[in-house]
Amino acid sequence: MRTHFKIVYGFLLIILLTLAIVRICLPSLLIYYAEKKINRIPGYQVTIHDIDVHLLAGSYTIKGLALKKVPEIIPVPFFAAKDIILSVQWKALLHGSFVGKIHTNDPELNFVVEPNSRNQQLSINEEWQQAVKSLFPVNINQFTVKNGTIALHSFQGNPPFSLKLNNIDFSLDNLQKVENIEGLFSTFKGKGVINQGTFTISGRLDPFAEEPTFMMNSTLKSMQIKGANNFLRHFISLDVTDGQFSLFSEFGAKNGKIRGYAKPIIKKLKILNPKEQLNPVEFLYKGALEIGAKIFTNHNKKTLATKIKIEGNIEDPKTSILSIIGYVFKHAFIQALLPQLDHSVNPSV
Repeated sequence: MRTHFKIVYGFLLIILLTLAIVRICLPSLLIYYAEKKINRIPGYQVTIHDIDVHLLAGSYTIKGLALKKVPEIIPVPFFAAKDIILSVQWKALLHGSFVGKIHTNDPELNFVVEPNSRNQQLSINEEWQQAVKSLFPVNINQFTVKNGTIALHSFQGNPPFSLKLNNIDFSLDNLQKVENIEGLFSTFKGKGVINQGTFTISGRLDPFAEEPTFMMNSTLKSMQIKGANNFLRHFISLDVTDGQFSLFSEFGAKNGKIRGYAKPIIKKLKILNPKEQLNPVEFLYKGALEIGAKIFTNHNKKTLATKIKIEGNIEDPKTSILSIIGYVFKHAFIQALLPQLDHSVNPSV
């Protein structure tokens, strides 16, 4: 009997020691595995500071992740985060679905535009999706961000600039249609701050659609244009000393078509009259802007106003929704109108 007890005790001790060793070594093994998987993305390299494993909670936390372009000719990572928590979404089990969720704290996404395209950082190979899935082989139903940053930089431009959307809180829900909602079943909403202006966005999408299919509205209120002066000088050789910019938009896409509207508004715009000589293109552009300001100005409010129609075709069905939204914002011509939403765009597009 004693011999039998010793065998059982020894067997349990071996199991406990094995589990303890695995638990100690697991973070290092996961770091090696994660870096190896993500480093398969051409042109990029990832580093991870640490990984915490929470077996009972069904989750683990990646700490200090940085994804950089290689060779290292760009001073900022394409993506970095204080921590990324990958876990099972237990609430979804109530709907009979075993899915996961991702939450990230203090993430930053850095886009870089330079005269030399070799030094640019504007997109990443689609292989990153497979790399992430290999780290957490569960379909993701929810994605959330706390205190994030999206930035556009030029370190070699004339002049250099950095334009940042800070303090981003964002959520994307029901990606796997756990909640059986018809039509655009996934929802998203977010907020942030850019040059003292507040930005909000919300909408719905169908991630299973073969072509980009979504509806959204957004508002940007009272951004200080002076804070984006180097950005304006870089792209359109324009010096702004004062002014506020707001943008109100609603648009959507379905069956390869996009439509909606954008209402830009500029208040108290002041443009520097440079002493240096302008080239003919700059001269004509600034002259046209000043004439436009006089035509569209509400003299009582010192406001520039217009409404822009958004309508067109999406040529590449693989175009990401994020790219479409960025394109629309980039090309919303700076004019002004009363800050309000029409709510006149039909969700059916």
